[in-house]
Amino acid sequence: QPPSRDTSVLHLLRKMVQEGGCNSGRRMGLWLVIVSLMVGYISASALAAQLTTPPCRFAKQYTTEEIVSNSTLRHQFIKDAFFWEGNFPKNGVGLNFATGLTYDGHGLNYSTGEPAPGMLHYWSAASKESLHLILLAHAVVGNELALTFACNDCANSSDQLAFVLTILQNKINSYNQWNARYPGFGGFIPWIYLNDSGAIPADGWENQVPGLDNGEMIWGIQAVYVALDKIGQTNLSNQYKAYFDMLAKNSLTVFYDGFGRVRAVAMIKDTQAAPTPSNYYTSSTCGRSCYLDDPYEGEMMTFFMDLYGDWGSEINQREDLWIYKRKMLRKVEYELPPNFPKMVEEAQRNNQIPEVQKQALSKMLQQWKEAGSPSSISVQEGFWFSAHEQWKYLELPYLDVPINQRVFFNGERARTWNSALLGIPGLFASVTDVSAKPNENPDYQSSMGIASIAFQPILVNTTITPYGSFPVWLTGSQGVGAAWYHSMLTGPSMQGPLGSTESGNLTGTAISPVVTWDSKISTLGAILGGIADFTRSALQRDGHYPRFKYIIEKEWSRVFPSLNGELLPFALPVVPIPQTLGDFPTCTSSSSSSAHSGGLPRV
Repeated sequence: QPPSRDTSVLHLLRKMVQEGGCNSGRRMGLWLVIVSLMVGYISASALAAQLTTPPCRFAKQYTTEEIVSNSTLRHQFIKDAFFWEGNFPKNGVGLNFATGLTYDGHGLNYSTGEPAPGMLHYWSAASKESLHLILLAHAVVGNELALTFACNDCANSSDQLAFVLTILQNKINSYNQWNARYPGFGGFIPWIYLNDSGAIPADGWENQVPGLDNGEMIWGIQAVYVALDKIGQTNLSNQYKAYFDMLAKNSLTVFYDGFGRVRAVAMIKDTQAAPTPSNYYTSSTCGRSCYLDDPYEGEMMTFFMDLYGDWGSEINQREDLWIYKRKMLRKVEYELPPNFPKMVEEAQRNNQIPEVQKQALSKMLQQWKEAGSPSSISVQEGFWFSAHEQWKYLELPYLDVPINQRVFFNGERARTWNSALLGIPGLFASVTDVSAKPNENPDYQSSMGIASIAFQPILVNTTITPYGSFPVWLTGSQGVGAAWYHSMLTGPSMQGPLGSTESGNLTGTAISPVVTWDSKISTLGAILGGIADFTRSALQRDGHYPRFKYIIEKEWSRVFPSLNGELLPFALPVVPIPQTLGDFPTCTSSSSSSAHSGGLPRV
């Protein structure tokens, strides 16, 4: 009788292929032995599938050193991630196929990692659409990783593209249906409930619409119509461009409250009426949060209104947008240990500190000395200094402006040095918090970040999330971004049949049994470089690129005449997450089949 399939052998063979295949006589011999053993009990097609399909728990098959220093293995690690994250945008999990719209996500069975019955997040928002649009734009122009994410069980790239185009057609049909049903929203989307028939406003959002989330979605729409135009899909491109133009026409009507003020939430008197200024107002109970005055993700709506809004004879009021926001753009210092050499010396004598952490601290001390022994790192003050606040860098070409790029890079220096110095094996971002088993409905927690450089107090500093790494990827330091992403994926039960898990705690004793667009797909968008290349192209074509750069240069140069800590490298994770909780039994280093098809309709 043929032996049962040995997945460890398959993994060895797959690793040989990754590292160069049969380049040596020894590898060739081993190749022949393994294939000979397999003859008679595994077909060529099945063997090929096993070699190209990564195991569910792939993160533990890579080391941090490999991720950082070996570009071939790092690329394979990235490919593995996109494959397994591709189990998320399936019908009834992260996507409604009939409408092309996103679901927020899905709750998980805490013990197995599989979708928990009755735990579909049947709601969504413009921010979730934003992330889907980012990935779809890359898929449209043929990016292999994005195509895999969009359809990881399609037979080939042609089928993947056909699937993507179908989803995009369904999606724009749903946007237009929404606008026809509720013209008073001006085309903008609040939090919604959805099913195969379309979307309706979620409870509490029947007569109001947020500016921040729509500012995120708008630029995704632009990226999609640029991408579609590139491949000659003119008709579909024009449909997205028409929707973008309608939002531009309505943006000031819905969200502008005069004197440079952009409504954080626009209240609507009549959702069945066509957009007119008298149909919108600002709540009298919103207090200091009435307006988008932040220099974070909310700024994307401000830029949209400035560059594409229908100002007419009031075009000079555009300057008021930036004057009103100035009070929130602040420079602060992330203070490094006042006596760094002594701290490292004491750590070397502390038997409670792991050897790997001691070695990492010694290396960081050397890097600190080589950088001129800075006392601090100058950064833009965060609201919580959550990674979520850097969303705008996924979408607009901020990094084209040198001063803004320098400030952004310094922010990621502070983010990575903070975790490395404190022995934290991951990075912080607003996310659904962990819960004790078997609670499968944990609470969302916004106030996660770095207290010393945040405007608001931090309430939770024991939960880390894989998407905390996404801004690091955007610096172009892929090895560092991958190292932090990898560190968090290796946490117990942080990978499952639907890809990465929402979050986990520092002690490895609990997870958040949820999967959502924010915590999973923002990182994939960053790995692809975001959509700045698409939006830059559109801004240049539309004549808005010079003003976009002018505003950023003017506002950031005003606040950041000089910066400390720029010579420091980004820090790497120094300690692993304890494996206390254990992994999902459905996701092991040998399980290598797509575990959830979700009944996805085929194209």
